[in-house]
Amino acid sequence: MYFKKIQVLKVESVNDEYFVLRIRDKELTQNIKPGQFFQIKDPCAVFPLLPRPFSVYEVEGDKLSFLIKKVGESTKHLSLLKEGHIIQLLGPLGNGFPLVSNKKVLIASGGIGYAPMTYLEQKLKEAGNEVWFYHGGRSSNDVFCEDVQNCTEDGSCGHVGLVTEHIEKCFDSIYIDVAYACGPEAMLKVLVGICAERNIPVYVSLERVMACGVGACYGCVIKIKENDSIVYKKVCKDGPVFDGAKVIWDE
Repeated sequence: MYFKKIQVLKVESVNDEYFVLRIRDKELTQNIKPGQFFQIKDPCAVFPLLPRPFSVYEVEGDKLSFLIKKVGESTKHLSLLKEGHIIQLLGPLGNGFPLVSNKKVLIASGGIGYAPMTYLEQKLKEAGNEVWFYHGGRSSNDVFCEDVQNCTEDGSCGHVGLVTEHIEKCFDSIYIDVAYACGPEAMLKVLVGICAERNIPVYVSLERVMACGVGACYGCVIKIKENDSIVYKKVCKDGPVFDGAKVIWDE
């Protein structure tokens, strides 16, 4: 884990809702695991006081990037940064996805949950896995790549309907060894249920508002089934990746 102040390499707009923040640092990119994240803040900004967590999107040599959705003042501010601006980073943080080799693998994402799955797909393919990648969004604004099975609720891009509906059809026709997912919890809950019916292990990356990112503030706890008991785990330190079958989903 590193704490650094680094220059922005580039900020690229994807559309009105999303952008990619790019930096360059050889030390940071050496040992990043898919599913890990960084706490990022503009030290020159008065608001917000605390940094925000962002999943690692792409790692290419000494370049590191983050796919970010503009949802508040902090992310809108980051979207306007220029090349050379100094930002503050803490990371890589959290536990990433457990990787398998030479398996048939499904990746599922929804909305900004796409962000950590691109690097995961890269690493899984490098390990000899055959990968099926399904991504869902409300509209074409939530679609980032044409090389995956895109699903939109309004039918503006790819398959029409919820991504979990099309994943279920995929499971009916293809044997899958393990699944990985990140997205809205309603989507993850349904996917975990579908996997449970077919005895498919599924690992989920959970999204939570995090204040510290290192497990000190207990602001991001979730309930997990462990040894016939219910325990509280910190998403930032114990996760963000968990065995989906052990997560207790809030109603």
